[in-house]
Parts: sequence; structure tokens; C-alpha cells
Amino acid sequence: MTTLPTSSAPHIHDVSSDALDVVDWGPQPDMIEGRSHSTGRLLFKGEGGRPEVGLWRCTPGRWRLTLPADELCHFARGRVTYRSDGGEVIEVEPGTVVHFKTGFTGEAMVHETIVVTYMLSHGGPATVTPVLRQAASVAAAADWGVIPTMIEGASHTSGTLISREPDMRAESGIWLCTPGFWNCHVTAAEYCHFLSGRCTYVHESGETIEIRPDTLAFFPTGWKGTCRVHETIRKVYMIQ
Repeated sequence: MTTLPTSSAPHIHDVSSDALDVVDWGPQPDMIEGRSHSTGRLLFKGEGGRPEVGLWRCTPGRWRLTLPADELCHFARGRVTYRSDGGEVIEVEPGTVVHFKTGFTGEAMVHETIVVTYMLSHGGPATVTPVLRQAASVAAAADWGVIPTMIEGASHTSGTLISREPDMRAESGIWLCTPGFWNCHVTAAEYCHFLSGRCTYVHESGETIEIRPDTLAFFPTGWKGTCRVHETIRKVYMIQ
């Protein structure tokens, strides 16, 4: 696998900030109208390009798109309208999470510069694009119980499932976890955009990873360590 940072779990703090250093990714291809320009930060890219996790910014304009894989996008800032070739219209504003399914084709009209964290993953097609709005405040739809590997306390989890393939691949959603201290073993690669709360992950190597609001992180398959949740955390997630 190919990973850019040296961390056991590559991460970026303050991903929505204008002060964050980004790389010029050039003009958006397949323009229809305007001159959309992209910048961003690649956090992780595996062999064959999947999974891919990063931060993407795009200025206003209208362009075509075709997605060869599932792509989860959390829109932290900006406004954009997606129109599929099948007639589906997706209006996006800050706080919207869209799980584009494999094979989505259509166009995007960026009205205000968008700031997006994303993960590309193997998935599957769908007739309707799963969308969740107000990610930072939407109430959890389900009680997912207590973390089963507790060391101290009783961290309780809840959340909302956005999409998942029948074989359990390409799962996305919102996840909340209350304070406590527990063992963590990542069995499938996971993208996390932490929206609120604080926690500390400690890898089995001893590396400490501090999580605060607006942190993007990628935990590769096999990551082992502990997690101490100091303040209830809420995150957008995708599991490959």
C-alpha cells in the first residue's frame, strides 16, 4: 500500500480552514461552463487507487463527471448542485454528506467554492444516491450499544447508516461515541471526519494521535491500539 504521511493513521487537523496548506490540482476536467479549479491534500492512496482519502476544494463552474467507484463526500463548506443523467437532482449545502455510488454519471454546478473530505472505495451501483444532511447535528437514528472492548467506563455508541452494500462493503454513516477508554482494532480501512468532541488514539507502537473537531483521519486495516474519548465524539465515516 502507498501512504503519504508517516503516521500509523494519517490525519489532518482543521481541514476546513483557509490557512491549511493545499496542493494545486489544476483545472477541473470536462468543463461545460466557467473555469473550476481544484486544490487539495491527498491523505492516503492504496494500491490500485483504492481506497483514496483526502481533502478537495473546487471553485465555481459547471462540469461533467463519471464515477468508477463509490465516493463518500462530506461537504464542509460551499454549495453545489449535482444532476444525474437519469434526472436525479442533489442540492448540496454545508453539512451535507453524499455517498455517490459506482457508475454515477451527470454534471455538477458549483455555486460557491466547495471544501470536501472524501473517500473512494470499491462499492456498487444504485438507482438513488444516498444523502444525509446536517451531519453535525442530525439525531442518531439507532442505538448501537456499548463498545465491546472497554478498559474503563462504558462508551455508548449510536449513529445513522447512510449506505452499505449487501456484503457489508462500502459502509457509510454518522457515528457518536460517549466518553470512555477502550481497545481498538480496525478490521477494515476507515475514513473518519470528526465533527465534534475530543479523543486520543494510541497505536500499539506508542504513537499518540490527538483528535479534535474538524480532524480528517484514515485508519488502515489492521490498526491496533487504544482510544480514550474525553468528550463525546461525532464523526462521518466510511468503511471500505
